[in-house]
Amino acid sequence: MTSETSDQIIAECAVKFNDNQNDCNQFLKAVAASFFDPDLFSGPCMNADAIIAELQSSNDWTSLRKSHRNAIRDAKAGKFVIAGMTSTELGSNHGHLAVVVGDSGQNSGTTLVPICYAGSLNAIARVQRKRVSATFPASLARDGKIEYFSRTADTEPSVNSTSRLVDFVRGLRVETELKKIKASTTSKTKKAQKKK
Repeated sequence: MTSETSDQIIAECAVKFNDNQNDCNQFLKAVAASFFDPDLFSGPCMNADAIIAELQSSNDWTSLRKSHRNAIRDAKAGKFVIAGMTSTELGSNHGHLAVVVGDSGQNSGTTLVPICYAGSLNAIARVQRKRVSATFPASLARDGKIEYFSRTADTEPSVNSTSRLVDFVRGLRVETELKKIKASTTSKTKKAQKKK
């Protein structure tokens, strides 16, 4: 993966944030739609808990377990990285999800954590290019309780990230056209990726 894909993910997060910031699931689905064909997580019951269960059971996603460093590494390498915690893990009525972006990370206390974008039902947890400890409870982030998953994108926007951001700042709403960026992998390759 190239840093261009990482830039595309950051750009897509920025472009999709305003219209999708009120719900972490909605935000994740809006951003992921530009990188995966067919759209992922599109079922009507795909809330954060269901999405996390799907990520945990899928051969297409690599579990990075609860490693902040691996999440940062994969996002910087241009992989699509999702951070998540279930409602049970959060002790809440809802789970939570975020898209990790390809920045170097920042310390939360003494713990290096990834940078992310996240929509949320809770206005305080809506973040744009902030530490995961700003959208998930900071103590849980520092204690390594957030689970991460990564996957190589199937598609990406055909217009480069800088042009898309400039159009966005100018108020232009252009439909995103996608281009294929990798060939389909075999199930054997997917299983090998899962074991990493």
